Amino acid sequence: MSIESKNISRRGFLGAAAAVAVGAAALSATGCSAEASLDAADKHELPTDPADGGTWVAAACWHNCGGRCMNKVMVKDGAVIRQKTDDTHEDSPDYPQQRGCVRGKAQQQQCFGADRLKYPMKRKSWSPENPNGELRGKDEWERISWDEAIDYVAGQFKSIKEKYGNQAFLLGSYGSRYAFAPLLAYGGHTSVADSTSHGSYLLNPDTTIGIPSTDAGTCNDRTDMLNADTIVFYASNPAWSAPGTPSYHYLRAKEAGVKFITVDPIYTASAQMLDAYWIPIRTGTDTAFMLGVASEMLRLDAEEGDVIDWGFLDKYTVGFDADHKPADLKEDVNFRDYVEGAYDGQPKTAEWASNICGVPMEQITYFAREIGKTRNVWMLHNFAAARCNGSENVPQLFMTLGAMGGHFGKPGNCTANNYHANAGNGGPALVKAGKTGLPSLENPIDGVIPGPQVWEACFSGTYRQVGDWYAGDGSQAGVDKTCDIHCIVHDENAYLQTGPNMKRGIEAHRKMDFVVAKAQFMNTQARYSDIVLPVTTKWEVPGGLDASNREFLFCYSQVTEPLYEAKTDQEINALILEALGIDPATVYPISEKQAFFNQLAGTTVVKEDGSGAYEPLISITEDDIERWGVEGKPQTGRVGLQEFIENGGYQVKRALGDQYSAFLGYADFIADPDANPLDTASGKFEITSQAKADLYNSIGLTDRTYQPYPEYIVPSIGYETTFKNGEIGGEAGEYPYLMFNPHYFRRSHTVFDNCPWMREAWPNPVFLNASDAAEKGIEDGDTVRVWTKYGEVLRKACCLENMRPGQVGIPHGSWVNVDEETGIDLAGADNYLIGNDISGCGVTSYNNNNCNFEKYAGAALEDDCDQPMRIVDLG
Repeated sequence: MSIESKNISRRGFLGAAAAVAVGAAALSATGCSAEASLDAADKHELPTDPADGGTWVAAACWHNCGGRCMNKVMVKDGAVIRQKTDDTHEDSPDYPQQRGCVRGKAQQQQCFGADRLKYPMKRKSWSPENPNGELRGKDEWERISWDEAIDYVAGQFKSIKEKYGNQAFLLGSYGSRYAFAPLLAYGGHTSVADSTSHGSYLLNPDTTIGIPSTDAGTCNDRTDMLNADTIVFYASNPAWSAPGTPSYHYLRAKEAGVKFITVDPIYTASAQMLDAYWIPIRTGTDTAFMLGVASEMLRLDAEEGDVIDWGFLDKYTVGFDADHKPADLKEDVNFRDYVEGAYDGQPKTAEWASNICGVPMEQITYFAREIGKTRNVWMLHNFAAARCNGSENVPQLFMTLGAMGGHFGKPGNCTANNYHANAGNGGPALVKAGKTGLPSLENPIDGVIPGPQVWEACFSGTYRQVGDWYAGDGSQAGVDKTCDIHCIVHDENAYLQTGPNMKRGIEAHRKMDFVVAKAQFMNTQARYSDIVLPVTTKWEVPGGLDASNREFLFCYSQVTEPLYEAKTDQEINALILEALGIDPATVYPISEKQAFFNQLAGTTVVKEDGSGAYEPLISITEDDIERWGVEGKPQTGRVGLQEFIENGGYQVKRALGDQYSAFLGYADFIADPDANPLDTASGKFEITSQAKADLYNSIGLTDRTYQPYPEYIVPSIGYETTFKNGEIGGEAGEYPYLMFNPHYFRRSHTVFDNCPWMREAWPNPVFLNASDAAEKGIEDGDTVRVWTKYGEVLRKACCLENMRPGQVGIPHGSWVNVDEETGIDLAGADNYLIGNDISGCGVTSYNNNNCNFEKYAGAALEDDCDQPMRIVDLG
């Protein structure tokens, strides 16, 4: 009836068949090698080869980690008995295998874990007449049938729509505005959107400063990094945040003599791997640091020469100085005058910057020299610096530094993101998946609540819309709206867990008339719901395609039939649609198998003739179509259908100097800016941008007036607010430490947090500077209480010499586990400590919050791997 407190085997699997898989799978649970050997060390032969008669199946590795690597499992008698990664060809730096990591191995526990939800469930104290919402997260569960579950869901949808209208439904999933088909077909829902992983980069469409929203597609091809002298990782740790091939490429560059520099509060795993020079910055102070760097570049150029690429600034940018004023500028201002203090009397010198960002002046000078025009530099950022309060100008400033050094569109030089599967490997996809053929659905409700406001809006009924998906054309920016939320639906994402203000979010859930979730486990969203619908993993669906890096398209197949009573998303949605009186065929006119086949048939690959055109990748015969039982037409491609599926996808073979190596971000613009202008008003990079200022000022979340140039903005929560009076150097405040939330290798956001293998390998501590910890009598492994004005958590200490003082690192994504008596989260969920702080442009303040910590006086925490799994006992 309850979530049992029982310890089973750390590798506890469901069922006898799955249990067979454990021993063999454990042999390779943490390696990246291909198939593990069964040869015994003492040369005793096994009486029976467990693999005899087994079949290798390409299995999905689907979560949002940025890898999308190859994952294969051997299936025998319905059980997974072995697992391996890419061994389809010999490995080489030019043509690397798409090797998976420990998270890929742990997908076994995502499918066969002992904590899989087996049946539809209802919260015991919930009824349509009396929801007893205060018991959400505390109540026991009871098993119900699918018919009962669908009747409850459809009945509540009908009742709420009749009473309050469709705006009363909130889809609790950012990034999925069009995801939950039943509500879209039933009249729509209110949405929640967030600046997400991209932070302030999401605010800027191409038409403002000249870089694409999220800075996508602007990195050079991976082979060009061999032409660089220096590669900068700015707030970037791809070894953890983008596992797969990126680290392989960077190691190759290091071996070729390329220097690495990291700008980060912590000396990351990537920095250690690459022996990078460390610039230890205070989290959230990046604008000050970059302004100080720009000031030093001006000083060094005047004194030494050849630091700033004045020719680049003249030809490809506007707004750097008074001689390059944009035509649409409303006031006579420019970046250089601001840096030199013409407008506020404060030159943005290295000394000024150092006082804020904590980087010694000599290191600011060092960085300014290293990114000067005489060096070939790859300037790569991830988005951690943009996920901070006061980070609105980070994208414009990073672009400005790249332009000052001339690091765009030429060999050995680029200024771009270092994100996800394409980290360090830019350019158009060389192989593309086809479309499913399913119709798209529009949402008739245009309400989009900014993430930091969403849970308060459930109480107040008001919010300010920041924009259509935080960017778009800005037409919805600054619009005050009302709402009356009565139902929360959790579909494919996890915003209660991954979004800010979680403690208030739990209270908002307890206020609702109805909460429903699809789930595979008793995760945070399911825990605070009324009805939970067990949904399949991607190992239980007909198959699909996942885009990886530009060279590789992964194809996965069905590993097992749906376990227990789990159903696919399409099956669940179809049942709800039917119960609402809507013909499911209007939303799903084709089967899941047909949709998969359509993807395969539409897959294309770049031609080998250098034209850049695409051609069909997969050959399909009449026999294939008949065997699949689908509709389609024969076609000729580069590989056969069965070969593609068995291989687990297709990778374009690369060689150093090949035709694909020529891709350089912005190369067409650099070659001929008149013929290939950017989408800005000037057609150039806008270091001073009226469009940016107008967009920011239209939002109206703050009384300040945003300037067209990138200025320093004192954050409403950040370094300054660690002091009692808000002035740097004053008396320490109640929360004197800066808290940031690194993406942690145990999880992909929140996924895998329940997997025993990952919990054992990655303990999820609180990262503390060793000196800060010693001052409070804290040693490695001690239980630490961390608190903010919003919440408090317990974690075990990991004391580091390689993290700058004054910082506290809470890894992102742990599943919250609140002690209802004390209100303390025992799991260390980062967003339980974060409130509803939002920047003036709508950026969620994830990475520069204020906190305090102490050695915990109560009972010590157990290691996460020794804590009970969330197994729901239904009697």
